[in-house]
Amino acid sequence: MDSSKFYALLKAVEHGSLTKAAEELGYTQAGLTHMMNRLEKEIGLTLLQRNKSGVTLTADGTELFPLIKQFTQAGLTLDNAINSLKSGNDKLLRIYAYASIASHWLPVIISNFKKDYPNISFEIQVAGYDEIAQAVESGDADLGFTSHQPAIHGDWIPLAEDPLYAVLPVEADNNQKSVPISILNNKSFFMPTYGLDYDIMHTLEKNNVHPLINRTALDDSAVVSMVSHSLGYSILPKLVLKGMHGRFTAKEIEPKTHRELGILIKSKNSLSPVAHKFITCSKQTVREIR
Repeated sequence: MDSSKFYALLKAVEHGSLTKAAEELGYTQAGLTHMMNRLEKEIGLTLLQRNKSGVTLTADGTELFPLIKQFTQAGLTLDNAINSLKSGNDKLLRIYAYASIASHWLPVIISNFKKDYPNISFEIQVAGYDEIAQAVESGDADLGFTSHQPAIHGDWIPLAEDPLYAVLPVEADNNQKSVPISILNNKSFFMPTYGLDYDIMHTLEKNNVHPLINRTALDDSAVVSMVSHSLGYSILPKLVLKGMHGRFTAKEIEPKTHRELGILIKSKNSLSPVAHKFITCSKQTVREIR
């Protein structure tokens, strides 16, 4: 059912005149009269009482009037959302993300997105899982690019699996493609921060492996530096290791393991049209990157 006809009806009732409503809406008086006649024919009820002094609502029209206003407002809201999405004007997406995703995925995703929506603005915050989850839940972030956790709150949109690698000093290289995760037992171990500790601890506990974890709070590059100086071992995801340099070797872990990367949102039902489009772009871009 066309909400524009009901909007014209509201204007006619507001002015008490088809002529004045037609002037405001840019119709001819005859055109608006024809539109009202078609509307009444479509619904099978007479809504307007015409007389020499103008128009008023009939009894049926009066009863339906509150619902007509609701329907018309919903139509206007939808039209505004569609037009806003097409134009991309005055829109802001607030994104929290792991450092590795912010470095390697988001620049490409945003670049692709801006081809179609050049006026969208972004606020990007690098954070760990706890901060990302809290920001999404509180509404401070529209989207959280993070890894899936067992007790996750909100709606989860998976993007890709990111393999975990054992990171070893070069002298520990066994010249094989992979190493058993048990190699980490009783070894000096550096745990990265920014949420990776959750993914790594799950992997260690699942495989009953107990390294000697150093009491540090290091970012990814600092962990690689520690390993490069033969001070211990670590586990890092493939995406984190991309572009890293140093005297270390990265080996696939046996049994193979990974973290699931994706987008955390508060609710799919509360997402803005722009956020929906950005998620679609993210899925497509990540598939292309990988």
